[in-house]
Parts: sequence; structure tokens; C-alpha cells
Amino acid sequence: MIRRDMYLKKLEMYTGRDVVKIITGVRRCGKTTLLKQFIEELKENGVPEENIIYLNFEGMIYTYFNRAEGLRDMLSEFINHTAGHCYIFLDEVQNVEGWAEVASEMLNLFDCEIFVTASNSSVFQSNFANVLAYRYVKIDVYPLTFSEFLELTADEKGHHAEEGVEQLSKDELFREYLKRGGMPGVYALKEGVSGRDYLSNLYSAILLKDVVQCNKLRDISHIDKIMEYILTRIGETFSPKAIRDYVKQQGITISVDTVYSFLEALTGAFLIYKVPRFDIKADRELETQEKYYICDLAMRNAVMGDEGASEEACLENVLQMEMLTRGFSMYVGKFGANQIDFMAVKGEDRTYLNCCASIEEKEAVRKEFGPLTRIRDNYFKMVLTMDPETKVNKGGIINYPLINFLAQG
Repeated sequence: MIRRDMYLKKLEMYTGRDVVKIITGVRRCGKTTLLKQFIEELKENGVPEENIIYLNFEGMIYTYFNRAEGLRDMLSEFINHTAGHCYIFLDEVQNVEGWAEVASEMLNLFDCEIFVTASNSSVFQSNFANVLAYRYVKIDVYPLTFSEFLELTADEKGHHAEEGVEQLSKDELFREYLKRGGMPGVYALKEGVSGRDYLSNLYSAILLKDVVQCNKLRDISHIDKIMEYILTRIGETFSPKAIRDYVKQQGITISVDTVYSFLEALTGAFLIYKVPRFDIKADRELETQEKYYICDLAMRNAVMGDEGASEEACLENVLQMEMLTRGFSMYVGKFGANQIDFMAVKGEDRTYLNCCASIEEKEAVRKEFGPLTRIRDNYFKMVLTMDPETKVNKGGIINYPLINFLAQG
């Protein structure tokens, strides 16, 4: 597995600070590997192995410690038999009832640091922030980006120049990335094992463990229909009412409130990501007609096949996840009657992005560049396409190759 330096650097930055480091992300996106890489880094820097404790609460061996009392006893015993600064790593901590209370006690009573991972946002529910006295930082981990895919597969046949083997073009490599996706486990499969089967099973596990069980959902007869609606409309704006009406057409009656609850559970498991609309003229976030994207496009295709997924929707999905990885908050831009695919925000800065397959046709030029030229502010504006060459529109807006943009990481 490659070193995911962007995340390791964040862990390094917060090491030594009196805060709980909370690492979140969809199940099997690489959080455990990240922890283990960081533990090895600590050892290389001279931290004694006996000063490090790692507990994975997905394993049966730690079932006894899934309650605050058991975890408190275990960690206190460990720390009392250790000299010097301790490093505590709690993997899949959402399975531990009262974990925040224990973490707060450990920080108050002992010379220690605490790192936790979670595959759903239930760790942020209730009054956990008050319990931790707001001594925490959140580090989001996402599936592999295209640039990470290139690094991970660099030694595969056809991915680099070698005698007697034709090297794949960057476009062909990108198509392979779309097919295999960004879940690290796919790249560890033995030869002959189906990546689609792996992703389909992972999808089911996420729904069961991180959506249904974690949120104690009872009537789940409509969850497949809700996801079917979302996954066939990636890149489209819609409302919870539209989902309610679609499910009703399938013979299942649910309320809009129920749809809201399921959407919250699905986004809380990091399976899908909500992108709200933002009114650029009024400078405010809107409450309706958002878009949803899945964490990994290959997982979507493993579940749905090619049904309802246009090329532009797929490109948007990849770009959305790339920008999240780069630390941007994402919005759908609304400017009067015009819509911008993405408004990416980081701090006080923002970038407007439109994304499509090509602008070779005049209609595509009008559709992609027109809305951007009408926005008169000084923020950066760009159209990303599968066209191989960089061009500058007469309005000064760049058409840049999407593959090159993604490969830069």
C-alpha cells in the first residue's frame, strides 16, 4: 500500500497536541492502514513499542471493551504499566458506547495521546463535543484519488514504459481507474477474484453496519429504492419529496421525514455525499434541490451496472471526490437561472468549476462557458473536460483537461 502523505502529515501536525484525533471515512477506505503506517512512523522515530496500544473494535477479541467501563479499565491498566508518554489508537470507535467520556478521562488523568477512527458520523452525535471539552480535530479520509491510483499501480504491466509492452495512455489509465475505483481493498485482491463482487459486498456491509445498525433503523424495506433513485440520478438536483414519490410508485408508502432520516444516515456513513446549492448573487446556501454523489463510482457500478449513469455524471462524481480530498467544501452554484456544476470553497477563497465530456460542439461551449462568464466576481473559473488540449475562452476562462487536473493530485 502506498503512503498517503496528505493524511500522515495532518496526523503529524496534530501529534503532541492535547486533542483527540478523529479520523473518519467510509468503511474500507484506508483508515486502519493509515493508523498502522503512522504507528510504524512513531516507532521509527524512537517511540517504544510498549508505549503504543492499538485496539480494533471490529474484532471479536475486543467485544468485552465495547462499553465505557471495560475500555476505561483496559486503558488505565495499560498506562499504569507504561513509563512515559503513551499513544492510544482506537479503531472503529463508533462501536464503543461512551468512548468520548473515556477519552476525556484519559487526557485529563494521564500523559497520553488518543487517535480514533470511525466509519460513520455517529461518533459526533449527542454531546460528545462538550464531553471532550472541544478538544478534538477531525481528519476526513477518502477513497483513492486518480493520482494515488497512478502511484499504487505504477508497477503493473502497461502502466509504465518497459520493453515489449505497450504503455497505456493517460486516458486509458483514467478509464481503468473509473472501472476499478478508489477502494484500496480492490487492489489487494488475488488474481481471478472479482472486484465487482468485492465492491458489491462492501456496499451491502456499509448499508447493514454503518447505516441500519448504527442508526437503529427498523423498517428498511425502502432503503434499496432510495439508493436506486440516488444512484441513477448522480449529478442531478432533486428533493426528498421526489424520492418519496419515486418510492411510492414502487408500491411503498413513506413520509418525507423518513426520507430525510435515511439521507442523513446514508451521508453519515460516508456512502454518499450531499452537495447543497448556493445562491451566488444572494451569497447564501439554499435548503432544497441538492445533488448527491457516491463515495466510489466503481462501487456504484458494481451495484447498478451502467444503468442511468451518463459520462458527465461519472466525471462530476470523480471531480467532486477529488475536491473533497483537496480540502474544499462543495456546493452547486446558482446564478440567476444558470447553474454551475461546482463552487469549491476553502477559507475565504472559492473556485467555480464546470465539468463535461467535451466542448467541441458550439452548444457545449455555450452551456459550459456562458454561466461562468456571467459571474462578475474575481474568483477563478475553469471548465474541465476530456478534451486533450488546454484552451482559453475569449472570456478568459480556461478549458483544462480533466485527466491532467486529477493526475496532479
